[in-house]
Amino acid sequence: MIAAAQQLKHVIDTSRHRLLSIAERQASEKPYLNKWSIKEILGHLIDSAANNHQRIVRMLEAADIGKLSYMQQHWVKSQDYQGEPWENVVDFWYGYNSHLAHVIARVDPTTLNNLCDVEYAEPATLRFVIEDYLRHVQHHLDQIFSNADPRERQQWERQSPS
Repeated sequence: MIAAAQQLKHVIDTSRHRLLSIAERQASEKPYLNKWSIKEILGHLIDSAANNHQRIVRMLEAADIGKLSYMQQHWVKSQDYQGEPWENVVDFWYGYNSHLAHVIARVDPTTLNNLCDVEYAEPATLRFVIEDYLRHVQHHLDQIFSNADPRERQQWERQSPS
């Protein structure tokens, strides 16, 4: 998983400056109540890092950890990323993902088939959880950097763990 860790580190390193170049006002802009602001999208990626961190570490210790899901709307709303300074959100996202890259680089290859129910059609392997997380990060960074109208943002497409 060293390559996956290096990929994550590369993505966050190359995105950090671009994220910090987004003005507070732009990051906070929320023209539609049912669509996330840029701050909330990055906050969602913090939540995703936190949840996937739990999955990865737990999957390293057990062949099947059962169900570990999260309610993304609740997490984003309850943490009020809108009320947090943009620079703090970016710095926390960057730091958390730096640590996650560190953890991923040290994953024992014998655990890559360990399972977790992440509310997809079937349980996911640790390998899938890590690869899907990388895809998820890139998807939301693409949303942020696209400057698309929030109603026109590309939606997340789940892939099958098999």
